[in-house]
Amino acid sequence: MSDFEDNKLPVESELPPYRQSTTLTNKPASKFPLWILPVLAIVLVIGVLVGKYWSNDKTESAEVAAPSNTQSGVADKGAVVSTEQAVLSVETMVPSQDSIGNTLSADGTIAAKDIANVSARVNGVAIERILVEEGQRVKAGQILAVFDTDAMEQQVLQAEADVAEAEATLANATADAARVLPLIDIDAISKQEADRYRTAKLQAQAALQASRARLSTQRLTVSNANVVAPVSGILSEKMAEVGMVAGGEPLFTIIKGGILEWRADIDPKLLGEVNVGTPVKVSLPGGDSVMGQVSRIAPTADNNRQITIYASLAANAKVRAGMYQTGEFLLGNSNAQTVPNSAIVSNDGYDYVMLVSNIVTKDGQNIGRIKQQRVTLGERFGDSVALTEPLPADSQVVKQGGSFLNDGDLVRIIDGLNKAGSQTNKQADKQSTAAQARS
Repeated sequence: MSDFEDNKLPVESELPPYRQSTTLTNKPASKFPLWILPVLAIVLVIGVLVGKYWSNDKTESAEVAAPSNTQSGVADKGAVVSTEQAVLSVETMVPSQDSIGNTLSADGTIAAKDIANVSARVNGVAIERILVEEGQRVKAGQILAVFDTDAMEQQVLQAEADVAEAEATLANATADAARVLPLIDIDAISKQEADRYRTAKLQAQAALQASRARLSTQRLTVSNANVVAPVSGILSEKMAEVGMVAGGEPLFTIIKGGILEWRADIDPKLLGEVNVGTPVKVSLPGGDSVMGQVSRIAPTADNNRQITIYASLAANAKVRAGMYQTGEFLLGNSNAQTVPNSAIVSNDGYDYVMLVSNIVTKDGQNIGRIKQQRVTLGERFGDSVALTEPLPADSQVVKQGGSFLNDGDLVRIIDGLNKAGSQTNKQADKQSTAAQARS
């Protein structure tokens, strides 16, 4: 055994040189330095202490920044506000009470209230001239058209000649009667002969009257060759043409006085809201409108079970007979709460407004919490809309930009003056920065 152990060391020493260097190098690496463990423990303890110190420091800062009114519970809210950032700056307003006009809408046709058809008073004569056009305003007695009167004037001359001849015959018969009839007193002539002279005189008188009547008729025919407006108004239709031979058909149609009316049909259930004298407002092309008032109401319903309302319209150059226009019956005013259209947020088929609640003041700024409130809208009036269910009178409503907010968001409240001033200051700062950059 001793010989074996004695021979062991020489074997180890006889190893190749590269095996000896490797064995000697790896032995120190297998030992872990124990002095590192206490150093790591000390560093860990120091990190924990520093973290607690920073955490306590932030908590104390938050408590200092929060309002101190602990009785109303505002201190907790202030602490939350101080740690949150406002998502948006908004302008608020309170709902307003406005006088809203109650209206009843209907569709109807514009037509002439009264018309006059103008026909020729001569027959078989051609039209020579037309002196008016459609849409022209005419006066009673104004000449509208003229017929060819050459043949008529010849007939007048013939009638005048007949009158002259009848006058001469009467004069001769009168003279004969005056010379012969006194002779009957001395029995120089018979009664039969005296009667013949009297009859001749009477026949001459009758012939003269007939001639004068024919002359008057011919002269009237000539005067009727001028088509004259029977009433004042607006010429709405012209059927006459140059060369047309007059018959019994109308030549012109005149809207009496130029008065047009709007005829609308409404449900009989709504008839109680409309009365004679109720104002109306009828829309016109181009965004214009014309005012009027109800002049009469039909006593019976039409074939569609509707009641026709007639409303006289004021004079307007854009109003034309035959136009089909929408109008409104103005039924009076009522008070309603309104908000701007820009304050309405539509989502999932419902309408909302964004209210600002829990308003607190921090660093001179008002900060509040968004509360989404569902509303029911009424009629729209320009830039405003009525609310059928009013909000509290002191509600702070986000005027615009509500679609960018969610329920519970924190916002900063500004007014229009501050907003304008802020924009002015920003613009001034930009100009100042640009000036410095140029210099």
